[in-house]
Amino acid sequence: MTPRRIHLLLVAAAAVLCASGPSVRADSSAPFAPRRGRALPSSRRPASAADALVRRKRRQGELGERREEEGEKSRRQSSSSSSTLSVAPRGGAAPASQTAKELSGALYFTIADVLLRKVFRAADIAFPSQLGGCVILFFVMSLVQVLRPGWGDAASDLMAPGAAWLTRWMPVFFVPGLAMLPLAPSMGGPLEIVKVLGVVVIGCFYSLATTGFTVLTLRTMQGAIKTPEPESADKPGEKAVENIQKGGAAPSLPYSEESLSLLVKGSVLTGALSIAASRFNFEYAGPLQAVFMAFATFASYVWGARLPPAFTKIVHPLLTSTGIVLAVVRLLGLATGSPFEDVLQSYKTGTLDPLKTGAGDVLLFMLGPAVVSFGLAMYSRRKLMLDNALVVAAAIAVSSGGGLFGTAFFVKLINLGGKAGKDLRLSMLPRNVTTPLAIAIINIIGGNIAIACSIVVLTGIFGATVGARAMTAWGIEDPVSRGLGVGAAGQGLGVASMAGEKDAFPFAALSMVLTALAATTLVSIPAVKDALLRIVGEAPAVAEAVKEAAASATS
Repeated sequence: MTPRRIHLLLVAAAAVLCASGPSVRADSSAPFAPRRGRALPSSRRPASAADALVRRKRRQGELGERREEEGEKSRRQSSSSSSTLSVAPRGGAAPASQTAKELSGALYFTIADVLLRKVFRAADIAFPSQLGGCVILFFVMSLVQVLRPGWGDAASDLMAPGAAWLTRWMPVFFVPGLAMLPLAPSMGGPLEIVKVLGVVVIGCFYSLATTGFTVLTLRTMQGAIKTPEPESADKPGEKAVENIQKGGAAPSLPYSEESLSLLVKGSVLTGALSIAASRFNFEYAGPLQAVFMAFATFASYVWGARLPPAFTKIVHPLLTSTGIVLAVVRLLGLATGSPFEDVLQSYKTGTLDPLKTGAGDVLLFMLGPAVVSFGLAMYSRRKLMLDNALVVAAAIAVSSGGGLFGTAFFVKLINLGGKAGKDLRLSMLPRNVTTPLAIAIINIIGGNIAIACSIVVLTGIFGATVGARAMTAWGIEDPVSRGLGVGAAGQGLGVASMAGEKDAFPFAALSMVLTALAATTLVSIPAVKDALLRIVGEAPAVAEAVKEAAASATS
């Protein structure tokens, strides 16, 4: 079976397994605040015509004041919604001023990410700069707020629209990782594909349950559990459309028809130019193709996100976008006379050289600023995080150590890859670790980087699709438990899926960062590394092991 067919089986199976997920919907108008004001005086028979006239004018005045007050509340609410919701409701578009704030805010994080990459590289720091930037941003803003009260909050207000924009589009940045699966090494036959998906699904639920219930138990023992109305994707009411930070928006809101129309028109125009440039061997055919594929990627994701909720509950928009991107690659190859593999390789070339880079390279690069921006959400809930420091430490111990050793025992139990599948088994270990540090772990313990990255993306998709719903189904409504659990199981995509839960979101971001850091630290310890290698080993099946032992005993 060719890698391409294996990829199609993998994507199709993943789509079927994602049997539930956050629907893409939002209230078109936020609820008004409760009405206030004096109650109208009860009707009494006037003592005289003059008294009746006075009472009538008084009632009219009070009614006028109430209408004026409610009108002002409505205008403020409308203005607030326009300024905080960065994703317009269906049929609408975000104001130009808001878009400018979002893009300028995203630029701040991009510049910070570029500078940090250079600093980390110059200092020969192996730790991923984007995760370091997230932590640095959190501590710097917290320190500034302590030294200069109000300054940290002002900086947060300035950067929040950009953080919301990056969070909203973050799933698109994962498309290249999934789209490149046809070029990944073969994972084996159909049975091995089923086993791999079993690791993804069972492993995700394992991390959700162990981390979530550990935190819930500890917080219950501390007496910290409250029972507010749960914020979940199933009931996206007022809190689900609240700003994830001051000035930002929940990324689960639908994209506007105008945005989709603009992206589709851009795809058609740049696609025609790209095909013409390729046919005439134009010098800038490569950059034009990169622009076209970028438009096609964004357009396909927006289209997938705007599909009926009944469909998006089953198939994550990221899967829809990946399928469309691969179809576009096939059509582009037919139009230009290039093989499918060559066109797909040009989608992600591994360089940011303007004349050689592909759309996938740019999208993957944007994951850096998006991860850095998580520090802003952590800053917004710093007191809540500080109050739960011990709980967070316990959660990270469970998510990192339990994730590594639990996965190692499971892949050995199911004999993933058979006797010759040691690299495949090792590639499964960092399944719940964000991509940059998953690569670092593979470099330490061995395995295949391409397969490991694919597993990380698949785990993120599944975690983002079922994470919040699983927590709700299990009765875990505490935001700290929900955030730490989903962040530990779903990495970046899981974090993005929690952005509508303002108290859970920072803990999801913190859990993602600390789980990745702790897991990398653990495998760097020789004793832990050797233990993991012994567990996955050659991993013969139980029956084969017994047979071999019996044969050696008789001889």
